[in-house]
Amino acid sequence: MLITAIAVAFAAVILFLRRGLYMLPPATGQNDGGDGGAFSIIVAARNEAENLPACLDSLLSQNIPADRYEVIIADDRSDDATPQILCDAAAKHPNLRVVTITETPCGISPKKHAVTTAIAASKNEIIVFTDADCVVPPTWLSCIGKYFAEGADLVQGVTTYSYTPGMNRLFWGLQSVDFLSHGIIAAAAIAANLPINSNANNMAFRREAFERAGGYGGNENVVPGDDDQLLQRVWKYGRKIAFMTDQGGAVETAPTPNLSMLFEQRRRWGAVTVHYGVRQIMLLSAVFAFYLTIAATAVISVFSPVRYLPVFLSLMLVKFTGELALMIPGTRIFNKKHLRKYIVWGSIVHLPMVLMSVLFGVFGGFKWKGVKTGRKVKIL
Repeated sequence: MLITAIAVAFAAVILFLRRGLYMLPPATGQNDGGDGGAFSIIVAARNEAENLPACLDSLLSQNIPADRYEVIIADDRSDDATPQILCDAAAKHPNLRVVTITETPCGISPKKHAVTTAIAASKNEIIVFTDADCVVPPTWLSCIGKYFAEGADLVQGVTTYSYTPGMNRLFWGLQSVDFLSHGIIAAAAIAANLPINSNANNMAFRREAFERAGGYGGNENVVPGDDDQLLQRVWKYGRKIAFMTDQGGAVETAPTPNLSMLFEQRRRWGAVTVHYGVRQIMLLSAVFAFYLTIAATAVISVFSPVRYLPVFLSLMLVKFTGELALMIPGTRIFNKKHLRKYIVWGSIVHLPMVLMSVLFGVFGGFKWKGVKTGRKVKIL
């Protein structure tokens, strides 16, 4: 009876999110950025010498006039060639500025400190986030501007993985479909008016909405999930949130190069879930309980196959069906139908990855920029 109730709760979550997907408004197109305000692009960079040239080139090649946007890079204690790259680029581009971070105050997440410092140094109405390892299309800001012209206070866009030459195709495909699933869930939840997750490498918001929500107030010491926390805080204060489905607003980033780094990344993502709002935690707890039940029945079926193997297989069928119900329309909306062939295999890998990521992320630690840390910055 309990197993059935857990499976029904999972199905209810899937139906809720699927309904959200079909509530997404159509792509809005582009404008010249004028109606949507002026933009301040914020990028936190620490030891990103390898990625910055491509990132900067894309940021400084937007199809709106350069005087309508500025790019502010927060150089967060880099000890590689990052400072020199930024210095050379700033000399060539008047709308590029560098904010140098030399130290992080005790008890504050380094990235939150870096982006907050950059926001304080910015001058425009619309704050736009991306990461140093991302490449944005030339129509990025003009697509974002259209949503703000229509009254949005925060705009979230999708990010997908580019293909890294030489990477195993299956490993790339499994990562890509899993990463896209996070974007699909984010889009569905926003449209259903219960924002869950976000991605700071394709997010924009009004400065006034950020300030009214108190910025990262109360969560400055939480290391992962600055984007999720900000999204939920802005929503909590009754602001209008939109998801950008335009292909011209999609951002690309590179997948993690190996399994070890992939697990560290997922541990960071899993760690932040305990800092979500009550309703978001309840929804995600239903999914986690379902996954945990599948794992438990898999183990029990080894010792009692006649009774529990059918239960395990039935639960896996529910999982596959539910995820297909989201991923099929999701891959259509975001023009990623070529990833559908990885969905079933990705669903199998996804189960242990989620369980281990959440458990190890919440109760253990993880590495970020080569530094071992936990969910919160310790206050000495």
